[in-house]
Amino acid sequence: MKKIAILITVLFAFCITCWSQDMETTKPLEDTEIARRVAVVDIEGKVYDNMVITMKSVSVDMLSGNPKVKVTVTNEDGKKIYKRTFKNSNLYMFSDGQVQVGQPKFSQLVITKSETSGSYIGVIREKEGVY
Repeated sequence: MKKIAILITVLFAFCITCWSQDMETTKPLEDTEIARRVAVVDIEGKVYDNMVITMKSVSVDMLSGNPKVKVTVTNEDGKKIYKRTFKNSNLYMFSDGQVQVGQPKFSQLVITKSETSGSYIGVIREKEGVY
């Protein structure tokens, strides 16, 4: 009976360990600026090639108490294509290089690395979010 209880305990601990490694979590970055060169970015349905996305997280505002992230998209010539400040949003960066701007379970900007080409791809959806 003791062997069965030990076996079940070890099996349960192993399952918990494996399950927790699948879900990666991170804390919001504050007072950080990230610039990422993307091959393709989809901004509200319009597609642009070879852009640089700069994201700057601003620490929590003392008056409103809400975090902000300033997002700027520029082309190769340095011309600004898109510039917005996402209010009530945080900047997240994961170990695989993925960058997200938004709230938990609601991302307004996602930059991921393409598995086929190895370049970065971005999607920006300010109102409806990226799912």
